[in-house]
Amino acid sequence: MPTEPRPRPAGSADEAAAQAFAEAAGDARATDASAHDDLQAAREERIRRVLDFEAGWLSHGGAKARAIRAEFGWTTTRYYQVLDGLLESPEAVRHDPMLVRRLLRLREAR
Repeated sequence: MPTEPRPRPAGSADEAAAQAFAEAAGDARATDASAHDDLQAAREERIRRVLDFEAGWLSHGGAKARAIRAEFGWTTTRYYQVLDGLLESPEAVRHDPMLVRRLLRLREAR
């Protein structure tokens, strides 16, 4: 039985997730500079998608867990982990400052 840990991708978990998101979208990597730009663009797109989903959800109601699974393919736990992590990013504040501040207030109240 192997006792060595599984290899982990370099960088943070957010970078690895953004890279996987970019690859799923079919982005090609030509050079390191363009790879970094592509990674940043994919990360920003992911932030926009999550924040837009969260903002739109407030007006819809219903089975949110099912919608999260359909939209992102994530569990609700993973969705809230990602949402919580991106609230601290400047990209999130630039995209929807009122939503981010409201979600931060809700998080601090818990």
